Amino acid sequence: MDKEQKPGVIGIASGKGGVGKTTISVNLAIALTKREKKVALIDADLCLANAQILLGANAPFNLSDVVNGRKEIKDVAVETKQGLILVPGASGNSEVANLNSLQTQSLIQSLFEAYRELDIIIVDSAAGLSSSNLTFIRACDLRLVVMQDEPASIADAYGLIKLQSLEKRMKDLFILPNRVENQAGGQKLFEKMNGVCMRFLEEPVGYLHSIEEDDVMRTASRRRENIFEKYPNSKLVNSFTALAEKVSFAISAH
Repeated sequence: MDKEQKPGVIGIASGKGGVGKTTISVNLAIALTKREKKVALIDADLCLANAQILLGANAPFNLSDVVNGRKEIKDVAVETKQGLILVPGASGNSEVANLNSLQTQSLIQSLFEAYRELDIIIVDSAAGLSSSNLTFIRACDLRLVVMQDEPASIADAYGLIKLQSLEKRMKDLFILPNRVENQAGGQKLFEKMNGVCMRFLEEPVGYLHSIEEDDVMRTASRRRENIFEKYPNSKLVNSFTALAEKVSFAISAH
């Protein structure tokens, strides 16, 4: 198969939990569908597989059913009301946790073969530095490391970036500041991390855009609302719309 025909694969990662990684994965996927992209989201968060809850999707099967051979990817994937394809996650499943690189690549390839119209596949990986998490991240063309402006998040994000540096995979690795006051604040947080990377790893890390803090998110999460429909003029929607545009450009240039 010609490589140019394949969809771009975007990994959303974080050094620690609780920084908004799955919320970003879901809303970036929706924002990309708004740009008329055909998008699939793989929920590879093995600790807290909750993308289907955020999307309000009913998914009787999950990733583990594909890994152990009980189901094909098309039997497990569901089309959500937001217009994207979701491959539901499998919390705490040891078979999925022990996937190797070949199996991960095969999983992504089988998703593309089942849905050949796909433009972009987003992988919502687990937080942390587990081997299964790193295996999924390696399979991605673009990798976005979500971080917040607080010490534990910064330290854990650096740990993840350092591992990518040791694997010579700093190319197409981007910091994604979340819950920042404004874009200037996000840029400042990126520059702080980039300075650390240049000092200790002697390599820069990339930057595309930031997600701004907005009370709309708490309200929308509690009510299970689609922010793009209910709050189209919010800072949050503007953040995701701009991020989707920049991600689309980065993938097309890959």
